[in-house]
Amino acid sequence: MSRENLELVRRLYAAWSAGDLDGATSAFADDVEWHGHPRLPEPGPYGSREEVRRWMQQFREAWGELAAEPVELVDAGDSVVALVHMSGRGRGSGVEVRGGVDVHIGTFREGEISYFRIYPGDFLTERAELSDPEFELLILRVQEGLAMPEVARRLGISESDAQAMLDHVHELLRRVPGSERGS
Repeated sequence: MSRENLELVRRLYAAWSAGDLDGATSAFADDVEWHGHPRLPEPGPYGSREEVRRWMQQFREAWGELAAEPVELVDAGDSVVALVHMSGRGRGSGVEVRGGVDVHIGTFREGEISYFRIYPGDFLTERAELSDPEFELLILRVQEGLAMPEVARRLGISESDAQAMLDHVHELLRRVPGSERGS
């Protein structure tokens, strides 16, 4: 089931980036508990797929272009943790904006996302207990979009050490969904 969840999440982000809000919300349960980015206006929580779709529509209206790229997807049992890079261009200004490392957590119930939460990247060092070098790796990988060989080169470590570090980050991220719902 988790492999299907990962593929479904990829499709949701592709729909969002294409401006297809019905597709982007299609796997949300009717009664989804959805928490937006805490540093954006009106982050919720919202309690229905339709409320989430309305928020997304209003958010997208402010942008000429808006994309969400899930650079890393981590299978966490009945949840998926996505490390996402957001980018966009202001509708009126044309100014290009690139986000950092956002953490999106989606928990599945009966094939639908019943819980969804977005955190800023600093959540990773505060709550997921990532070290500074691990977070630096994620900045290079997610925010800068670099392939692992270039990430390793920039960090001054071997590719195998960089991959081991990323594998450790994935292990830490697998623990997040079970611990974060009480917060």
